[in-house]
Amino acid sequence: MDGARSLPNNLQPSYGTKVLLDTNFLLLPFQRQIDIFDEIPRLIGGHVHFVLLPQIIDELEWLQSEGTAKEKRAAESAHQLMEQFCQVPTDLPASIQDLDADSALLRFAQETGAVVATNDGALRRKLIKQGSRAIFLRKLAVLALTG
Repeated sequence: MDGARSLPNNLQPSYGTKVLLDTNFLLLPFQRQIDIFDEIPRLIGGHVHFVLLPQIIDELEWLQSEGTAKEKRAAESAHQLMEQFCQVPTDLPASIQDLDADSALLRFAQETGAVVATNDGALRRKLIKQGSRAIFLRKLAVLALTG
């Protein structure tokens, strides 16, 4: 079965590139003063649909309640940006729903061809190994794209 057919209706392919944001990438605007919602489309070279999986929202909410004071502030601000710029799937396939955040990002990217924006080195290596593209922060100041 084609991976795109198993996508929720609100994430069926349309023009533009789907970019999945990992929790650590959502915090970049507040940690490194990088406007990811401006820089990623420039890097991709076209229209971008930012997607947040429920597992990432759960991690963000955990940071808001359990993180350090600095993490709480960044997570609260990231949550506001998320509401403004990101799509959240409402009917993910079971193959993705029950996974931890990293596994869900890997599976979603593999099934849909979405790009994953992450600063997690281990996750980035797994994405590259499975043939998926990743966006990451290089030298603490510049976004880069693999693949």
